Amino acid sequence: MKALHFNRAKKSLCGRVLRRLLGEEKGAVAMEYIVIALLVAAAVVGLVMVFGGNLRNMFDKTNQTLNQSTVAGVKEVGEKNREEQGKLAAQNDTAVEAGNKLGGDFSADRQKATGGTTSN
Repeated sequence: MKALHFNRAKKSLCGRVLRRLLGEEKGAVAMEYIVIALLVAAAVVGLVMVFGGNLRNMFDKTNQTLNQSTVAGVKEVGEKNREEQGKLAAQNDTAVEAGNKLGGDFSADRQKATGGTTSN
């Protein structure tokens, strides 16, 4: 009997207004997940606001370190290549001089090896 009376009260105008204000139980689980997601999002925003400057500084330092080491590495490779090129040019000059002493004319080969320039 009470259940019948309660159902009739839910269908009345006052009951419908109260149900709208207080909400129904059907969507409660979804609403709980929404509240949890909003709390997590608020926590993330708060953490970013608190630690954002520190994170930016940390990434800036990392980026500067990588750039410096990259530039230093490129310079080092360039210097090694220049040294190697100098050694090879000296060996080429020695070989050409030895060939000339043996009676051959290697000036054309020297020009090909040095790109058309001669050091004599």
